Amino acid sequence: MRRHLQALLAAGIMLGACPASALTVEKLVTEFRNGVYRVAFEAVLAAPAAGVGVVLQDYSAYPLLDVRIRSSERLATEPGGAILLRTRIHACEAFFCRNVTRVERVEAGPDSLVATVIPELSQLRRGLTRTTWQPVDAGTRVRYEAQFEPDFWVPGFIGRQFAGHSLRESTLELFSNVERRANGG
Repeated sequence: MRRHLQALLAAGIMLGACPASALTVEKLVTEFRNGVYRVAFEAVLAAPAAGVGVVLQDYSAYPLLDVRIRSSERLATEPGGAILLRTRIHACEAFFCRNVTRVERVEAGPDSLVATVIPELSQLRRGLTRTTWQPVDAGTRVRYEAQFEPDFWVPGFIGRQFAGHSLRESTLELFSNVERRANGG
């Protein structure tokens, strides 16, 4: 009985520490394999699709969505409308911390973003992120897939730990904040 009470208390403390969000996660898979990080995320956000789109395309406000993003700036707009975006990210797992610069070519559609890393301007060998959003009865269904390969050495145990913990946490934080901001918060 005592063990059950301790488990309930621990669960209550953990839930209390989570940010308030109506986000319903349907899928969140992270992995680190052969030096490449991958994230697959699908959720329903309790926010209007138009608001989600506005938040996701407000590139200068990315640091407000994830504390690991230290800065985000538009470098240029290409003739076809694609944007060159530079972000500086502070990534940490245990004692291994690194500031990473990433420059991406971002193509925006009415309900999607596709960001492709430009390796020669980044500290990544490659990277691709696809985000889509669609209205559903309960709000907005978001699908987010990302993969990236650092252009620096990451110890295997740190890579697996980062994918299992920090990458999962940052993805949840990101979309909880998208939901909050899309609702005017």
